[in-house]
Amino acid sequence: MNKVIVPLNAFNRNEVLEKGQESFIEKIALSGAYGIEIRRELFPEGDMTLEKIKMEVEKFKLFTIFSAPIELWNLGSQLNKELLRRTFVEARNLGASWVKTSLGHYQTERSNCIELKQFIEELIDENETIQLFVENDQTMYGGNVERLKAFFESASVHEVPVKMTFDTGNWYYTKQNVHYAFEQLAPYVGYLHLKHVETVKNGLVTMPLPDDKNGEWRQIVNQFPASLTKAIEFPIDPISEMKHYIEMVQKAVEKESGEIICKI
Repeated sequence: MNKVIVPLNAFNRNEVLEKGQESFIEKIALSGAYGIEIRRELFPEGDMTLEKIKMEVEKFKLFTIFSAPIELWNLGSQLNKELLRRTFVEARNLGASWVKTSLGHYQTERSNCIELKQFIEELIDENETIQLFVENDQTMYGGNVERLKAFFESASVHEVPVKMTFDTGNWYYTKQNVHYAFEQLAPYVGYLHLKHVETVKNGLVTMPLPDDKNGEWRQIVNQFPASLTKAIEFPIDPISEMKHYIEMVQKAVEKESGEIICKI
């Protein structure tokens, strides 16, 4: 099954804040999406309508991911326990299956992956299946290939239940080569964020995926197993175009299985 997720930050920020994320759920479901990525930064201040969203998501049977703009490791390269605990509680109240954060200030010699493993085990009830994902973000430290590789290698050795969200566009913002990043990190990837990034006069801008047979995003998609969950994380305007992009990504998968297997 080719699973496509729609993150709420694909839509106009002001409209999402005004109407609430729950108001987009039906449209996402009817567009043929497999699931939805709820964004913590898109809740109005002091108004976390988690229960309302949960009810709407359950109504349409959408797979739910909770993305929180927090860093796993703080400025001191220590585990960001308070924010991580809050995020897991919110994900549980939302009914989310996955939690997504960014790496933060991980340093091999200072950051303790065994502590992370123990902390996750404390957070997750034995009957729960919330999976932690760490994404390459647009910071020079959290979007650095070598730091991410070092983290996932250590996590793999210590059997930490964490997987990677590979964002194809964020590598451009951190001046990293996307193909090199793929070579180094592919074994840890469990979730793919797709976006197209172009250079303009004032810098970089995130654009919708081009419908180009030789597009870079297609090359990357087809190096992963067809079953890998993918998100279309770029501006979708008008919203009616959502169905087109979902179908475009679904059709881009040219093979039904891949050779890359996640290590963790």
